This record gives sequence, C-alpha cells and structure tokens, in this order.
Amino acid sequence: MNLGDIESQKLELEGNLEFIKVEVHFFPPMTGFILEGERRHPKQKITPGIIDKTTGKPSYVIYRIDLPNRSIDEFSLWVYRHMDKAQMISPSAGS
Repeated sequence: MNLGDIESQKLELEGNLEFIKVEVHFFPPMTGFILEGERRHPKQKITPGIIDKTTGKPSYVIYRIDLPNRSIDEFSLWVYRHMDKAQMISPSAGS
C-alpha cells in the first residue's frame, strides 16, 4: 500500500488533501463479492443496479469512492484484474 510522502499524509490528516472521485461498475459474478464488502472501506458507496428479472439479483453494482492520487494506481490494478466483469467509469484513462 502506498502511504504517500509526509506532506500528503499531513494534508490528508488535516482534511486538506484533494481526492479523486472513482466510479466502477461491476457485473456478475463480481456483484456478490462487491455487495458483501460494504464494510471494507468506510467512505465507499455501493449502489445496486437494475434487478435482473431472471435471477432476482442486481445486473450490476455501482461502486464509488474518493481516493487520494497515490491510491489510484493500486486500485486500478485491482480493477483491471477483473476487467471482464468491471467497467471503470472514472477517472477515465489519461485523467
């Protein structure tokens, strides 16, 4: 885990560090895993999408979290491992 430099840690503790809005849409079978993880990070927001009439389960899950810049690469690597079941909405590539 990248904890950043001393200055960014200080800014974060003071509540003055700029965060990046991250949104990822996850699709089955990842939806169950994401929905089970509601307590993994206190500032994440998980919103179930449209319910699939066949399964009775969400057809996708919207995952939102604000992260410091230093965490974007690590988070992106995790998402990319599941790209066949995920779509990165923001930040967009090159942002």
